[in-house]
Amino acid sequence: MMALLAAAPAAAQVRLDLLNRAPSVVDYARVGDMDGVRGALASGQSPNSVDLDGIPAVILAATAGHANVVEALAAAKARLDVRDKNGNTALLLAAERGHDSVVEALIAGKANVNLENRSGATPLIVAARAGHVVVVDMLIKAGADLTREDFTGRTALGWAQTNSRRNVVDRLRKAGATR
Repeated sequence: MMALLAAAPAAAQVRLDLLNRAPSVVDYARVGDMDGVRGALASGQSPNSVDLDGIPAVILAATAGHANVVEALAAAKARLDVRDKNGNTALLLAAERGHDSVVEALIAGKANVNLENRSGATPLIVAARAGHVVVVDMLIKAGADLTREDFTGRTALGWAQTNSRRNVVDRLRKAGATR
């Protein structure tokens, strides 16, 4: 019993040290702190760093809508097509949230516009489903495949029709989508 009590402070100290660690590129990317991101990258931290849950800095920045951070990570050679545990890429998550400036930065950085997640959804499908017209236009211009289906069998056009996204339906039809 006495040995157990003696071990507790050491374990507690490890947890405190973990919580008091210096901020990383991931921490700065999550909150959109450009100076922090630049400093972390300049100090040698990898642009492909992940947080404690395994989520890459580029995905954290894209999800939060921090286009300038995404641009900095892309310039530092971050892997833009890296996936989270659900198979989502930074581009898919930014498209789903309608972060058009992030989508633009990822496309400029050569992110793959047709990668699908574990549900078979592509950036175009999630943007169309959510009704993000500007993002849909960007993805079409970047060469997104209009014929891809998710695991429900629906295309971007199918989702836009199901969710009554009239402007998106018009854009997709104009681009050549037929189903």
